[in-house]
Amino acid sequence: MTSRKRSNSDKSAIVNLPLAPERTTKSVANKTVPPQKIFYSIVHAIPGRIRFRIPLLAIDSEYANKLKLAIESDPRVTNVRANPVAASIVINYQVGVISDNQMREHLISLIQTAQDVVVPKQVTAKSIILTIFDAVINLIDSTRNINQARNAIVHQRFRTDVWERILSTSRTIIKRLKSATIFILPNKRRQLHSNVKVDSQRLKLQP
Repeated sequence: MTSRKRSNSDKSAIVNLPLAPERTTKSVANKTVPPQKIFYSIVHAIPGRIRFRIPLLAIDSEYANKLKLAIESDPRVTNVRANPVAASIVINYQVGVISDNQMREHLISLIQTAQDVVVPKQVTAKSIILTIFDAVINLIDSTRNINQARNAIVHQRFRTDVWERILSTSRTIIKRLKSATIFILPNKRRQLHSNVKVDSQRLKLQP
């Protein structure tokens, strides 16, 4: 019997078999969600006054606050009255500065972009004083740690010296004052209108 040897062409045919094409997967990570369209209708409009009905006002108080804040930031607006129960908002504005159609388009733009408005944080006198108390307590704790480390190095052990007693007593007094402040001071809020951040490009409207 004679044995057959595979020719080089046969080997190359085996080696050069076409590979199965790789499956490509499309990444959806880079897809951005389009902004939510805010539905509205114009109930009535006269020169210097317009009333919108926006269903979202009745179910989203955060959006209602942002929209009111965005409209109030326009110097041409003289008064804004929002009624979340009726899902409506009434805007009074200066007549003659720009046309009524331009002002209407501007307000519609604000309705659509109000969700991007950054609402300023509300500051209370109580929160300011409590923050000061916390800062003083942290300072005392840091000083105590330094004093305890010094005692450990000098005396090779923890030692309650005069400074430790003073700092410990001071910390107790500050904590009691802080607790008393929580019950005494009212939560009177002061809104920082100077920190309102509204996109100037969106609010800008050419007369």
